[in-house]
Amino acid sequence: MKVVFVCTGNTCRSPMMAAMFRDYAKKVGFDCEVDCAGMTGGGSPVNPKAAHSLAARGLSADDRLSRVFGEGEKDADFVFTMTDAQRDELRTRHPDLFVESLSLFAGGDIADPYGGTQADYDATADTFEGILGKVHDLILSHAGSE
Repeated sequence: MKVVFVCTGNTCRSPMMAAMFRDYAKKVGFDCEVDCAGMTGGGSPVNPKAAHSLAARGLSADDRLSRVFGEGEKDADFVFTMTDAQRDELRTRHPDLFVESLSLFAGGDIADPYGGTQADYDATADTFEGILGKVHDLILSHAGSE
């Protein structure tokens, strides 16, 4: 099973959520491949503040460069975006994929911390931490209904 998290530029939110969900899945014994991508951009490293938020939780960010959502993600079983607008765009572009917004679990779009303080990045990671189980539950319920 492949799970992909998508944000705007693939340097802050999606790498953080991917690292945190990968760790969560390992801890609960959920076998899946976890990846991330962006709606735009590509070619940039993970934001240092995002990496710092992960390191504070004992996790590390991928060393790879950011990339745009495309052919490599078309085999994903589940795609989760940070905003409803991103979800809607990906559903239009890729109608055969299961795409949902993390806003479903967070009570609204996940704000982009890019350009913000370290506290903004830490708050984003805290939000992710609070929804990991909910994302997992949705995957399990959807996978079980197929």
